[in-house]
Amino acid sequence: MDRPRTMPKTTDLQATQRALEWSDLAIILAICRAQSLSGAARLLGKTHSTVFRNINAIEEKTGVRFFDRFDHGYMMTDAGRTAMDYAERIEGEFHALGLEVFGQDARLSGRLRITCPEAFAEDHAPGLVARFLAHHPDIQIDVTPGHGALDLNRREAEIAIRATRAPPETSFGRKICAFRFALYATESYLASAPDRPLAEHPFCLIEGTAPWLVPVVWKTREEGEDRAVFQCRASRAVQNAAAEGLGLTFLPCYVGDADPRLLRISDPIRNLDMELWVLTHPDLRNAARVRAMMAFLYEALGAEADLWGGLRGKTSARNFLPREAT
Repeated sequence: MDRPRTMPKTTDLQATQRALEWSDLAIILAICRAQSLSGAARLLGKTHSTVFRNINAIEEKTGVRFFDRFDHGYMMTDAGRTAMDYAERIEGEFHALGLEVFGQDARLSGRLRITCPEAFAEDHAPGLVARFLAHHPDIQIDVTPGHGALDLNRREAEIAIRATRAPPETSFGRKICAFRFALYATESYLASAPDRPLAEHPFCLIEGTAPWLVPVVWKTREEGEDRAVFQCRASRAVQNAAAEGLGLTFLPCYVGDADPRLLRISDPIRNLDMELWVLTHPDLRNAARVRAMMAFLYEALGAEADLWGGLRGKTSARNFLPREAT
């Protein structure tokens, strides 16, 4: 544990309150959430040394110790917990203000942030954006790829394209169509393992998805983890690993069916069925550019429902799953 620093003495509460600024609360909140300087630095987009100087300066000027320093990280004091509570309430009010103001914007101009799956961002988003901007040239589009649930409440994105079974109750939007997955492998890999039982094949997986194939392929998550010869958070990396012949994988049908290097070796897997949704925060649904993009996506994505639902691809003669599992 670091040696405690001597904090300035003060009995003037009002002076302390004046000394604590809005920007200070952001520093304190980030450290509270990350419980480390390096984690807070990532959240804030700053360097470790900058955050270190920031929190030391805040504690020096206020005369309040917000954190105890340990080798394993920064732990909140009672003052730190109080500061976090206030900071989170202020943050919530700030985001609510942004949502309300944005939601009243009637202009078909400005910046719009969309989050969508990685492969969709690479293969489909550019074309869709080009078609949309041909009619709305004063709007700028930022696309954030990823499968995580970006917080629409925090304005990390205004629109989310998501495959899910249950969209958040705090969101507004529309279900487009079914969204399905199937098993894939290369022809050369299949030729090298003609009679191997499905559960004994090596698999390329997105990190954390082994349980998805229980009990369709494996009896337990541990069995699936043992068969995973390649895992990565990036779905494209997993797709490319399977295309290199490392083993089997499961992919969204719209991804696997479009890859000429891969064969679909199962019908869509019923256990993995999801739905494709276009979502926004309820307070943003009347903002002109959000409303225009949502209407466009409803139509454009709906027109290709057979792609997202796995109806365009054909399963190879060797189907690795029994019909009752698909």
